[in-house]
Amino acid sequence: MRKFNLALCLLVIIYAIVPVAKAQEKIAESKPAAMEKMVVTATMTEKKIEEAPGSIEVITSQEIEEMGAQTIAEALEVATGLMITGETGRIKAPSIRGTGNKHTLVLIDGRRFTMGYKDLLDINQISVDMIKRIEVVRGPTSALYGSDAIGGVINIITKKPPRNLSAGATCQYGQSTYNEGEELIGRAYVGNSFEGFGFLIAGGFRDKDGWDRDDVLPDDGDKKELGSIDGRFSFDLNDNHKVLAGFEYSDMDREGMRFYQNLDRERSAKDKRHGYFLQYNAKLSHLYNLSLKAYHSEHENKIKFSPIAGVTGEEDATRKLNQVEGRFTGAFFDKHILTFGTEFREESREDDTGCDDDLDNSSFYLQEEYQVFDPLYLVLGARFDEHSEFGSKWTPRASMIYSLFNNLRLKGSYGCGFRAPGISELFVTSYRQRGKKIYEPNSDLDPEESKSYEICIEGEYKKLRGKITGFQNEIKDLIEPVYYNSTGTGQRKKLYYKYQNIAEAEMKGVELESVLDLPLGFMASGNLTYLETKDKDTGKDLEGQPDYKGFLKLAYHHHKFAVRANIRMDYIGERYYDSDPEDAYSLYHCYLSKELFQRVTLFAGINNIFNKKVEMDNVVNVEPTFYYAGLIIKY
Repeated sequence: MRKFNLALCLLVIIYAIVPVAKAQEKIAESKPAAMEKMVVTATMTEKKIEEAPGSIEVITSQEIEEMGAQTIAEALEVATGLMITGETGRIKAPSIRGTGNKHTLVLIDGRRFTMGYKDLLDINQISVDMIKRIEVVRGPTSALYGSDAIGGVINIITKKPPRNLSAGATCQYGQSTYNEGEELIGRAYVGNSFEGFGFLIAGGFRDKDGWDRDDVLPDDGDKKELGSIDGRFSFDLNDNHKVLAGFEYSDMDREGMRFYQNLDRERSAKDKRHGYFLQYNAKLSHLYNLSLKAYHSEHENKIKFSPIAGVTGEEDATRKLNQVEGRFTGAFFDKHILTFGTEFREESREDDTGCDDDLDNSSFYLQEEYQVFDPLYLVLGARFDEHSEFGSKWTPRASMIYSLFNNLRLKGSYGCGFRAPGISELFVTSYRQRGKKIYEPNSDLDPEESKSYEICIEGEYKKLRGKITGFQNEIKDLIEPVYYNSTGTGQRKKLYYKYQNIAEAEMKGVELESVLDLPLGFMASGNLTYLETKDKDTGKDLEGQPDYKGFLKLAYHHHKFAVRANIRMDYIGERYYDSDPEDAYSLYHCYLSKELFQRVTLFAGINNIFNKKVEMDNVVNVEPTFYYAGLIIKY
């Protein structure tokens, strides 16, 4: 296994370095590889991915389909430098470049979600029903997006109403090798446009049974039911003025057994999330654009235990977010694109104990994109935020792209970021570790702040594309729970913590990415991240962040026979924990699809082919070998 992992590292490094060398040797006779992926998140203006500053990755709907992903959490498992970590309540949250799960901002079409349980956004609750692509921007983007974007931004781009009638449906069934975790999935969509009005409606459900690999509490996998419906509506007032409206709704129920506060109990969690928005886009001229947007996001969760006697840690809470924003973009003097925006956001939380807390944030930002001369492109930006709890904050960012040759570029960025304390950290007492740890709030917390640097060289040569990125993040005033007291003894012992600004942390590393188009319809792709983390106060590594994370995929596509197939490997390196380090592991998956008729496709796949068992804190967090198959119908 060690030899295989070494081979993985060498292969990805070779893929990344070869295009750089070849581009210099063959520049006179080569042309840049075709790159059709467009992105908007890095600058809020649409660009080809190679022309956008910073480290950006795009995961398309086709790629999501071919990995059998059903939620955003599953779709992001393959992303470079991004870990999906399991948190309290089995929440799945993203962490970019080792910064932690509260330092990654998740958006949908540029709009924020309200936070959920324990101030975390559970991306395992967000289905893939209407996704067009996912853009992952690594590195600080607080200069554009404000709080929480220290590690980066994940922007879920959804589909818009189609020009002509479009409809489709997917059904899927799966089961693990132990005849547990039975899963039934169904999705459908329909859309059309006529006389300036367009619509797209998509919905789906997922019903998955629980599973337990060792028959020891807690259950390894809860029973889950996830239902969702999303809508988009477009109104063309004329060629230059458009209105877009939409909504999202999801409802997720989970049930499973826990050993909680010295007793076997059934834990049930109900999460409802919905949001709606209204957006006006105006093309004032061929050089100037205006966008106005208002939206609401709401999350309701209810957590119950049975039997209930003597239980703390139940919750019945509602969180809300309201935001209005405006943005103007204009081109000036041939070489300048200016973007100016302003936002007002209000967040609140109330629960059945009588707690009713809120905070608000006002901000404005300015960004200039400047083509200094033909090879050099600069992006300079700054943002000012006024927060109701901690005051004001400036966050600047500077990025550049220098074209060494037609197909070889040097990119660099420097930026500052911040994360405002969440409502739970400021106002709410929470219970963790099966009720044994009590985390108390602190209304005097300061925001966490960061400084980040990165430099990247990327290029294409014929059918080969590669990228090498070095990065460093420094975060100060980290908000951490600090132990101060205990009560009781033995099984009844309780530990008390209070949130404090205490730590400084450093994360640095190297990312390698590559794609190679092979003969006979094959394609190889992969990425590898090497990460070093350090708590500067203790000198120890940060918990839960792997030293290496890698991904390899060999894909096959036969156009004539309409066959697609792939085999994938995920590699997670050793992770440090105070209690006990977690060993490295690899998981293997495969997928196969065949278009039976013009609009009907049959597919099947296997996850965790070799039935790898991965445990953390006596909980198995990787499902046994899982087999699935299904049918896709499109019109």
